[in-house]
Amino acid sequence: MKFDSIVIGGGMAGLSAALRLAEAGQKTLLMASGQSALHFSSGSVDLLESEGDPRAALPAFMAEHPDHPYSKVGLASIEASLADLQRHCALQGLPLFRQERNHQRLTPIGTLKSTWLSPETCACVTEAPAPDVLLLATLEGFRDFHPALAAANLATHSRFAHSRILTGEIRLPQLAAFSRNPHEFRSADIARLFDKQQHDKQDLLTDLAREIGRMVQECGEPGCRHIVLPACLSLGLVGPRLAELEQRTGCTIKEVATMPPSLIGMRMQEALKRRFQALGGTFLTSERVLGARYEGDRVVGVHSQNGDDQLFEANHFVLASGSFFSRGLESRLGGIREPIFDADVLSLPERDAWAGRRLFDHHPFMGFGVKTDDQLRVLRGGTPLANLYGAGSVLAHYDPVREGSGSGVAVATGWQAAGHILAEG
Repeated sequence: MKFDSIVIGGGMAGLSAALRLAEAGQKTLLMASGQSALHFSSGSVDLLESEGDPRAALPAFMAEHPDHPYSKVGLASIEASLADLQRHCALQGLPLFRQERNHQRLTPIGTLKSTWLSPETCACVTEAPAPDVLLLATLEGFRDFHPALAAANLATHSRFAHSRILTGEIRLPQLAAFSRNPHEFRSADIARLFDKQQHDKQDLLTDLAREIGRMVQECGEPGCRHIVLPACLSLGLVGPRLAELEQRTGCTIKEVATMPPSLIGMRMQEALKRRFQALGGTFLTSERVLGARYEGDRVVGVHSQNGDDQLFEANHFVLASGSFFSRGLESRLGGIREPIFDADVLSLPERDAWAGRRLFDHHPFMGFGVKTDDQLRVLRGGTPLANLYGAGSVLAHYDPVREGSGSGVAVATGWQAAGHILAEG
């Protein structure tokens, strides 16, 4: 099978590269080994931890870190990549919110996380004043969101010093079957039930609206009109469902990502996947790439677990296979290894130096990854492979947690790798 380009990895980096290539008219194959890290993410896109506009902080940051992936992309392309992501998501009914500076997203434990882009359905702290009353609610028996813990943490934040933060529990008899097996009572199970009942013309949303009305009335606060629920009302686009719920209750209702699996991250992946396929792209899942064939400094094709006799050939390739979590990098007794192309990897020889002594120390292994040249071409034996580009968390020289840059680097490097391919014609 021959393609113009093959992208290895179905996460944010791989999808960003594949979307740009497919939209430009390239015959593009995306090979995903299974669930990406998006299934465990908030669905927000971090650019850079910064007090003000992170775009203004980027030039100094890149000058200080010349090997950082952002430095190989450049400010104009970083901004263009994020704008492209917003456009693709909006076209799939998943609008992303941003300000001229980082906003703060509510986490499931009630802390606030700085980020650049978030789905509009997410509970975020913006420049608007905090509400006088905020109600955090969960579903009876649901164990992946604990309003009391979230409320206690949120109350310590200065923005909510004058807010009354309440908690509540929603009782829906339709969920009773799940309570017999708490291992099945997860956000995806609840979402499937809501989706099924809507498909079967059963009005579970009416019962939910009635329960929200009961909670608001029982809290005794006439100004209680801001509700936060766990993200579990739909596997698909939840915006229309929340809008209907707001119309029925007269409340503003936002959602918070639960403990993994995260429906908000899963929706992001599905929206971008649909967009890619609508552009004519081919998406193969459960297709783990194991090795490659070469002609000189060029990759000819790759093969998967189905056998090396079935070669997926292309003119260009993008390695967006992820880090240790996605097995894009492997940690062995002999060191760190990139398993598909045996690419050059940045690491440290002494394993004791890989991690700090304490949990919140700096951990050098976070910066381990594949080495590339200034055009993001993957190095092998010290020489760039002419038609293989790296993108996302497989790359070296950045720490996504410490910098608050993880998904921003994924989007920017995936988009830029595609740009280099398109420039070659």
